[in-house]
Order: sequence, then C-alpha cells, then structure tokens
Amino acid sequence: MGCDYYIEIYLEIEHNNGVSFYEFPTLRGFFCDLEMYWVYDSDDEDNNFYDSPDYKLLYENMRKLCLTPKKPIVIYENNSFTQPKFENKYLPIIQELLNKDNKINKYARYVDTGTFTNMEQIIKITKKEDRYERI
Repeated sequence: MGCDYYIEIYLEIEHNNGVSFYEFPTLRGFFCDLEMYWVYDSDDEDNNFYDSPDYKLLYENMRKLCLTPKKPIVIYENNSFTQPKFENKYLPIIQELLNKDNKINKYARYVDTGTFTNMEQIIKITKKEDRYERI
C-alpha cells in the first residue's frame, strides 16, 4: 500500500554569499484511520455514513490537518544555536557540509545561490518542511 502524502524537511542556511539548503530524506505520511471516530466499513450494517456530509467534512478536516506543515524553526542565529539540543543535533550536519568538496545534489529541489566555507559566514539556519499529497 502506498503512502497518502510526503513530508520533505530541509535546512535553509542563509550566509554571506547567499542561501544554501540541506535536504533530509523524504518521509512518507499516512492519513489517520477514522475507526477511532466510529467510522468503519461493515457488511453487517446498512451504513451510508461514507456518503454523508458529516463524513466528508471529517475527512477534509483530517486531510487539512495532515497536510499542514509545521512552522519553521530558527535553529541558528547570531553566531550560536538557539538551543543546546539543536547544536547537538545539527552541528554534525553543518560540519559535514563544510567538509564536503562537492556540494551539488543532483536531485535537489532547491538550488543553492552561494557557498560557505566556515561557521562565521552563516547568518541564520531555519528548519522548514513541505507537505504535499501523493497524486
């Protein structure tokens, strides 16, 4: 069974020479099971709830909730990480980007507008996400 939607998480790294991106692997998302709201398909009952306006409203609200991305989080600003847990989690990723000779990702959705060579050049790092339904 395929997924219902995709979650793409990335770091937007603003630096003196432009903007760079670090993309995490795409996550697959699934709409929640509506059985917990007493919506289920049963051959024993004559239930036309799936055709009702109440079900359609419930389903559309669930879709809207699942496809709404989290708010962007600033993890680095003013030459320091905003929280110690962000430093532990994201500093190795930034160091990997700094040590990498070839920063070109041929499958990248976002195009870097410049490169950076040290932490002092970084102005701000924001963690963002996009969600879109599988077609």
